[in-house]
Amino acid sequence: MQEHPPRDLFWPIVSSDLLMGPFLLTARLFTTGVFVFYILDALHASHATNALTYLGIYLAIAIQSVGIASIALGYKTRVAALVLAAYCIVTALVFTGSKAWAGIFMTHTLKDLAVASGLLFIFACGPGPLSLDKLLGGGKPTGILNNNVLMGVLLFLGRVFSAVLFLYYGTFKIMHTPQMQSYMAKHNSHVPIDLIYLAILTQIVPPALVLLGYKTRYGALALAGFCIIAPSLFHAEFSNHGEVEQFLLDFATSGGLLFMFAYGPGPFSLDARLSRAGSAGKPSLAVEKGHMSLAG
Repeated sequence: MQEHPPRDLFWPIVSSDLLMGPFLLTARLFTTGVFVFYILDALHASHATNALTYLGIYLAIAIQSVGIASIALGYKTRVAALVLAAYCIVTALVFTGSKAWAGIFMTHTLKDLAVASGLLFIFACGPGPLSLDKLLGGGKPTGILNNNVLMGVLLFLGRVFSAVLFLYYGTFKIMHTPQMQSYMAKHNSHVPIDLIYLAILTQIVPPALVLLGYKTRYGALALAGFCIIAPSLFHAEFSNHGEVEQFLLDFATSGGLLFMFAYGPGPFSLDARLSRAGSAGKPSLAVEKGHMSLAG
């Protein structure tokens, strides 16, 4: 599926293979980084498990290893993206049952679903020009990828996964502004705490645009930028295991949002609806030529 929303300010960029090749390669690498972390983490912890769990861990490691290599190289990208998206969704659902660690599990659940969102967009749109799929002439949309209804539902689900994450955090910041300002001061005292109001705005307005599929490129780009800037300021304590994970999860989320920026929200969106309405309102070239010949 290679549907673009209406031409806008970004059209000269997103329509250029020369520019979008490196851009989407970077986005793919952002998306896969957190899986490298999970593989290393699983290898470190695997010695303390029973035989059945040990087998499950190494199965997960194998799935993630093949997936990240495939996506990074852009080879059989859609298959790998779909498998990793399913892996993220299953992982998120498995870890939602804890009551004692509700806050932590909510964080991981929403971020896993946001990473899955980006992988769904990679599945739908392909790896971009700078990839082995493109070089080998493969990766073209066939079968389900040409079904606008199914792909529309899939990409709408992807937009929901991304939007809910940011709306949750934006709402949380509104309800707990002083606590979040204390958090900012603790993790980076050089950043003015009043920037939290900009963060709230960024985590409320752009996600709403993404959810509606209206001016989606603007919303997706704003959120991708936020996912790069925020962890660089507040999760850059690389000696802390948890901070490294949050840093990589945010970058993985940004990778998917960059794909959303490049390819648009899909057919079930206001952008697509407005594009169709605009196209329907314009006379076709054939009609215009016919009218001119009759007038002549």
